[in-house]
Amino acid sequence: TMSDTSACILDNLAEPTAKSATSAPYETCPFDAADLAKHGIDVSKCVWTEILPKNLRGLLLTHVSSLKSNKSFVPTIHNTEASLAQQLLGEDEGPTSRVHLRVGLGVYSFEWEGSQMHVVHQRRGPIVGTSCGPAAWDNVVLLCEGQGGKEATNSLLNVLISEEEKTKGSEFTIFRWNVKYGYWNRVARKTARSLDSVVLPSETKDKLVNDLDNFLTPATYKFYVEHGIPYKRSFLFYGEPGAGKTSLIQALAGKYRRNLCIMQPTSDPKFTDDALADAIKDAPPRSIIVLEDVDALFDKQRQANTKLSITFSGLLNALDGIANPDGQLFILTTNFRDNLDAALIRNGRVDLHVQFTHASSDQVKTLFAQFYPSAPEGKADEFEGAVSKLLGDRKVNMAGLQHFFVTHRMCTPEEAIAGVQSILDDLNEKQGEKARTEEEGKEGKGKDAKGKDGKGTDGKGKKGGKAKGGKGGSGGKAAGGGTVNVFINTGAAAPAEDGGCEDEDDDEDDEEE
Repeated sequence: TMSDTSACILDNLAEPTAKSATSAPYETCPFDAADLAKHGIDVSKCVWTEILPKNLRGLLLTHVSSLKSNKSFVPTIHNTEASLAQQLLGEDEGPTSRVHLRVGLGVYSFEWEGSQMHVVHQRRGPIVGTSCGPAAWDNVVLLCEGQGGKEATNSLLNVLISEEEKTKGSEFTIFRWNVKYGYWNRVARKTARSLDSVVLPSETKDKLVNDLDNFLTPATYKFYVEHGIPYKRSFLFYGEPGAGKTSLIQALAGKYRRNLCIMQPTSDPKFTDDALADAIKDAPPRSIIVLEDVDALFDKQRQANTKLSITFSGLLNALDGIANPDGQLFILTTNFRDNLDAALIRNGRVDLHVQFTHASSDQVKTLFAQFYPSAPEGKADEFEGAVSKLLGDRKVNMAGLQHFFVTHRMCTPEEAIAGVQSILDDLNEKQGEKARTEEEGKEGKGKDAKGKDGKGTDGKGKKGGKAKGGKGGSGGKAAGGGTVNVFINTGAAAPAEDGGCEDEDDDEDDEEE
């Protein structure tokens, strides 16, 4: 849509003089008409749109970058993940370049659906110093000549957005909410894994797929509308870590040709109630909105577990928002369902609970068969029996099993079965690391508690005197001879509210990838 842009039609435009342009306290035109006239553009015959949304500006500049007549460029650097995969698969066609040229400042012309278009990318005003270094304001204006210019402009912008959000074949797009600028930023396009590749109990997978197949039908939509029920579906994925929650989400995105919109409200203190509501309302069409680790937000007493800017009621209102588009799919993930407030996961707010457990015997056999499809009959049962005998009452998750098969990818089925001891070794190692971490945490709390007292005792158990020390000192001798811990406030400045500077071009580079 053009709700975030400004468009107007010129009937009689007086060309501004240099004096009036520099002395006027207000501007009613986002470009210099006299300068555009030098490029053969008669603005009196044009409709123009100043492109203000940052993501839309990036999409338009990416489109213009494909024009062969361009002479002004800005280099951007992309990661080489895709080209590396092509090389490994033998699909590369010679050396690839990490440097991509995106259109720079200038005036560019092209045709769109029979209409003559012009894009003005210009720098306005002087370069000024900011906390992030030198900066200048630049803007992008799209002009369209002739009758029907508004419709042609609207068509172009809608096509750019649709192409950005459209899933392609077996791929899906991952978006993350940019809190600072208030839009969904495309961060990656991934190849979807098949649903069959996600090894889960058949009843779990079938229940979820049947629910979605039934929901995404015209008859269901009609039923919801007739009964005044918001047409949305919400799921809670809960259970053991490493059991396949993320893998299933990605497979669902591929099967139902949906984008993934991932939100982490704990990642930014500027993620307010309004930002959360806007994120859900403005999510790209055909998306699965994922709220990760929802237990990290609030406890059962509705108290924030971290320094959040959103409230519990704000979270509920965002999920229930009457302004949310129809057909949205929500997935909330947690490892600890019992820590969630009942109001968050009640019927109507969460429609289906999907549990993820440690690997069952069927999952162990299925995963073996997937990694060794040519293994003789009975080897999967033999592998499962060896794992069960080795672990006894202990359990292993699917991530642990996958790690085993990855590390044994060069082994034969017989060698893999003989090497199951490494599964137990990995479990023992992880358990030892967890125990050490917990012990270090306890020791740290003990030291903090001792330090808060601020008092020492001498060898006789008597309280010592006050420590002497200057600013920034770390300790001193008590009068009674004992050593005391002294914590001095050095007066260091607190970090600024905005912890760093964000280069606007970084997001645009992602958008044009």
